[in-house]
Amino acid sequence: MPPHEKSSLKRGRNSTAEGYETKKPRRSTRLSQAEPAQPNEGGMKGGPLPSPVTRQETSSTDGYHAGTVTPPEQPEPRTPQSSPPRQLSQFKNGLSSPLPDDTQPYSQFLLPAPISYEVQDEEAEGVWGYLIPVTRVREPLVLKVRGACPVSENDTGTKRGTDIVSKEHWRKKEEIYEKRKCADGIPAEGYLLGRHPECDFQINVPTVSNRHCLLFHENKYGDSTAVLEDLSGNGTYVNDAIVGRNKRRELNDGDEISVLDQARFIFRYPRNRDTNGFLQQYRIEGQLGKGHFATVYLATRKTDGASFAVKKFEKRSGPGERSKVEGLQQEIAVLMSVSHPNVLCLKDTFDEVDGVYLVLELAPEGELFNWIVMKQKLSEVETRKIFIQLFQGVKYLHERNVVHRDIKPENILLLDKSLTVKLADFGLAKIIGEESFTTTLCGTPSYVAPEILEQGNRRRYTRAVDVWSLGVVLYICLCGFPPFSDELYSPEKPYSMSQQIKMGRFDYPSPYWDNVQDPALDLIDRMLTVDCEKRITVDECLEHPWTTGQFHVSATDSTDGLTGALAGLDFSRRKPVRERTLLASINEVKIEGEVKTQQPELAAVKVYDKNRGAHFGEVDMPSEEEQRKANEAVKEKGREEVERVAQEERPANGRDPEEFAKMGGKGDQVLFDGEADLSRYPDESMRAGAPEE
Repeated sequence: MPPHEKSSLKRGRNSTAEGYETKKPRRSTRLSQAEPAQPNEGGMKGGPLPSPVTRQETSSTDGYHAGTVTPPEQPEPRTPQSSPPRQLSQFKNGLSSPLPDDTQPYSQFLLPAPISYEVQDEEAEGVWGYLIPVTRVREPLVLKVRGACPVSENDTGTKRGTDIVSKEHWRKKEEIYEKRKCADGIPAEGYLLGRHPECDFQINVPTVSNRHCLLFHENKYGDSTAVLEDLSGNGTYVNDAIVGRNKRRELNDGDEISVLDQARFIFRYPRNRDTNGFLQQYRIEGQLGKGHFATVYLATRKTDGASFAVKKFEKRSGPGERSKVEGLQQEIAVLMSVSHPNVLCLKDTFDEVDGVYLVLELAPEGELFNWIVMKQKLSEVETRKIFIQLFQGVKYLHERNVVHRDIKPENILLLDKSLTVKLADFGLAKIIGEESFTTTLCGTPSYVAPEILEQGNRRRYTRAVDVWSLGVVLYICLCGFPPFSDELYSPEKPYSMSQQIKMGRFDYPSPYWDNVQDPALDLIDRMLTVDCEKRITVDECLEHPWTTGQFHVSATDSTDGLTGALAGLDFSRRKPVRERTLLASINEVKIEGEVKTQQPELAAVKVYDKNRGAHFGEVDMPSEEEQRKANEAVKEKGREEVERVAQEERPANGRDPEEFAKMGGKGDQVLFDGEADLSRYPDESMRAGAPEE
């Protein structure tokens, strides 16, 4: 090394306030020439090879200033400039900031600019997700909360019960409504992917199902959670893992959704997923009804005063609870995938620590069952008006491969006194394939089809079970009692109710059926046909003469004449004179009161007292603050731990009720008689404070 040049390795040590400066890499001759002329303080060595740029005096305390060298204007290649030493603060949390020469210093700490498909005000527009195609050139689908409930049942034709229409009238009305909804309407509250024209994202590939999968959102513990429900039999995948028909998967941000190998999507959440709990958005007014698994309340939305029915499912632990949860999830999925004037509309769902809340369309007149009991039976005109709507609603469901499996008067709701009906309670509903069947033993015993009652290894049934159940309801509406009953058992006819159903043994006893016209009996016979292959379909029900009014009625119409020509069936079953027990005689239903809502267009809600059940004022609900704290606890401690504590049984819950009754209630044994103010201990020696012997 030349004697006049000092090595950078022998410089004086900087003070602690100055960053330690490491040796600089050599610069090219071209870079040195591009620098502006400066006094040669330390002298720079000339020669064919460049030397480090050093200071003459090593005791200088001014540090290295990055970026003082002006780069050449011409685009000539040069040796990259070395980086200055990084301070300790730059390595905080394992991240380093960009150098001053970089174009976007500290850019990783700034929020990214809105992506082109993002909605500017996501909260105001109710955005809960984005579905971004990655395999097809399509615009991303913005997933929003949308009101999918039809406004008027007149969309499928006005029903008066006295109309005489053509054979195809009601069926065509339903088809016209479907075409109009596909073009201009909303298919459902959820978003459908598939081959059918009504799908929000249509995939015209033969291997893709008509309705392949469904996307919808739930409010879960104060967060908006997206759910994918697989409706297909040939595969919907999330991150290359198959979901499975009638199964669901909660989505995470960035999940990849695959529809076979035909379409791929990336799911993204909005920037803010926080939502309010149920009691922060709704106010409970009172109880409308109580069942085995759920309680129905009247609720008011706080933002606009709109009224809804809220179905609350309590969360419990123990055997059988898993099947209830699966049934509830199935009900949510079915209601999120449909939208029809005669199917009850699901507005929103909330999964809270104390239970699951379904916010449903309100039916002010209550159940059809209550009407039948209070009126004993319905007229043919009233019944026809109701069943045209039911046939159209069930036709809509069957075309979407949905089988209700629990149609009965309790699950048919009335919106008004004009008998606008809604099919409700899809807890047992199932989505099956176009040519598939199902095997589960379920339903309400007196309404189930004979094929459901077969032995397990022979049980095969399709959507035809709904037509059988509708036939039973039609029978009840016209006479006031069911066609199959254990009360019909006798020594002459020793058949139980299940045997009657499997054999199709029923009749039309006098005097209950004397005033009912023969076409109604013909329709019931066709609906209650044991052989499901020969049973009438719901499309044929809409075309039947009783439904369309296309039959001649005269004052001299006999009971055997018209029907014999109509169907060629044996109507001698109308002849028996038999005493039957009406539903009205074994059920007590009365109107407890009427509750006016804040919506002037909505009729007062009738509160029914059915068989001395729960009353409107009985509300078992946590406070808004308790629910909010429970949701916060879930985020801190985890869902399993919080729900375990919430569901933990009380010590007295396992005791025998008879034991409690003998003890005077669910608590400690009564020690004193309230009236006589005397101890119940047997003698004076056992009384508290008795003198010792």
